[in-house]
Amino acid sequence: MLQRSVELAQYTSIKLTETVALEGLVPSIGIIGDAHDNAAAETVTGLYKNEPVAKNSSFFSGPLNDGAANKTGA
Repeated sequence: MLQRSVELAQYTSIKLTETVALEGLVPSIGIIGDAHDNAAAETVTGLYKNEPVAKNSSFFSGPLNDGAANKTGA
């Protein structure tokens, strides 16, 4: 039988909360079920994910790649 994880909701450490407050910042953590924080993070992450697949990206022709990925159609 599979058991559920101990934490069923978002978890934010007290240390993180204190550090954010000491810096005068407001934590970006929404209420449970709020997708706004996740959407913002996914937008930024999506930009990084799209970069390597662009045909003219340095991912295929950069100094650490001999272009083999581009030839295989990846």
